[in-house]
Amino acid sequence: MKKRKGFTLIELLVVIGIICLLAGLLFPAVSVALERARRAHCLNNCRQIGISLFNYSSDHDGAYPNLVDSSGTETPAVASDGTVSTLPARSAFAVLMKRGYLDTAAVLVCPSSGDKVSPAFPRDFTTATLAQLIPPEGSCSFGWDATKTRNAVSGCALVADRPENDQHPDGDAAGNSPCHRKDGQNVYFTGGHVRWLVTPDPESGADRDIYKGGPGYEKSSTDAKISR
Repeated sequence: MKKRKGFTLIELLVVIGIICLLAGLLFPAVSVALERARRAHCLNNCRQIGISLFNYSSDHDGAYPNLVDSSGTETPAVASDGTVSTLPARSAFAVLMKRGYLDTAAVLVCPSSGDKVSPAFPRDFTTATLAQLIPPEGSCSFGWDATKTRNAVSGCALVADRPENDQHPDGDAAGNSPCHRKDGQNVYFTGGHVRWLVTPDPESGADRDIYKGGPGYEKSSTDAKISR
C-alpha cells in the first residue's frame, strides 16, 4: 500500500503566506465596514438624545433641562444676568434620565469612542438621585449646547459627538470629534434632523465652528456651541 505524502514545510509556508496576504487585503475593508456600522449606531444615539431634549422642552415651555452640580442641585445653564454656568453640559442628561425622557445610559455612548457605561452607574433611574445620574468621564460620548432654547433656528446644532479641544482653526477638520478617528461627527440640529459632518461647520450662523465660540455666543439663536 502506497504511503500518503504530507505537506512539505515549503508548501505549508506558502499556504500561510497566502492566508496572511488575503487577511491583509480584507482587513481594511472589514475595518471600514465596522466603522460605518458604529457611525450609524452613533447617529441613532445622537438622534435619541436630541429627541429626548425636544420632548423635555415641549413639556417645559420651550426650555431645555437645567444642569446639575455634584450635590444634585439643578442650575440654569444661563443665569438671569446672562452668566453662563461652568457646570458640565452633560450633567443635564441626569435630568432627562430622572424624569423619564431617557430610559438607558447606553444611548450616551458612541460605539466608536471607547467609552463605556460604568458598572456602578444606577440601573433604576427612579430611585437614583440626580447626583448619581450625572454621566462621568468615560461614560458619555456626547455634548450639547445647553445655552439654547427651543426657538433656535432649525440649522442650529444642538447635540453632537464630544468636541475636540479648541486649538484648531474655526470650522477646520482638525477640530473634528475624536470619537470617530477625527473623520467627522454626527450632529443633531434643532430642526430635528441628524447629519454626518466632515468638519465642525454648522448649517447656519456667523460662527463657523460648533465647538468653538467667543464671548456672547450664547445670546445668538443661530450659532451653537457643543460642550460637555
